[in-house]
Amino acid sequence: MTTWIRRSFDAPGLTQYPTGRHLEAVQSQFSGSVVLCLDVSGSMSGSPLSQAVQGCRRFVDEALQALYEVAVLFWDHGVVGYTLLTRDQGRLHAFLDRASIHGGTNVVPALHEAHALLTGQKGDRVVAIFGDGDLGDAAGARRKSDAMRADNIRIITCGLGLASAESLDVISTETTAAGPRVADVNDIADSIAGMAGGLRRTGRR
Repeated sequence: MTTWIRRSFDAPGLTQYPTGRHLEAVQSQFSGSVVLCLDVSGSMSGSPLSQAVQGCRRFVDEALQALYEVAVLFWDHGVVGYTLLTRDQGRLHAFLDRASIHGGTNVVPALHEAHALLTGQKGDRVVAIFGDGDLGDAAGARRKSDAMRADNIRIITCGLGLASAESLDVISTETTAAGPRVADVNDIADSIAGMAGGLRRTGRR
């Protein structure tokens, strides 16, 4: 015997209130934007690039989970290509899968493009850079990174090998007792993904 009866229930609608004037300020404390810059210069050919792409995919996933918008930028001696800031995981992964080797090394154009992408964004603004060489134009990179720091943009760097890591660390805004972030040829993916730990996580748990 059926022991239940289908019933219709009615209830008053939800009361809706307009958003307060402080909503934007509150939201900005729990959001952020990060531009992930991947070195695609000739010396990254082969296994380093494939490992780096996997690490970037993991970085993207962690950043999205932490409520950041993400842009991905490929750099060599210039800007090879980039996405706009987005929370579309599929679009970011698809762009990373198209990574290919190009020219030499100069991080300055990448810094300029990353700065432009972050201009006007609210909340935490971060540039995460992976490379396997030096800065290229070291003086220009320092000048541009100083301007970005003055604009409250944080820079996280990771280099393949100690020499690269120390070179890139010159423009990093991180101050840790552990020193520069160094990737080994066998842990490139883990090292790039590990840069996501530098994103602000306060209030995101």
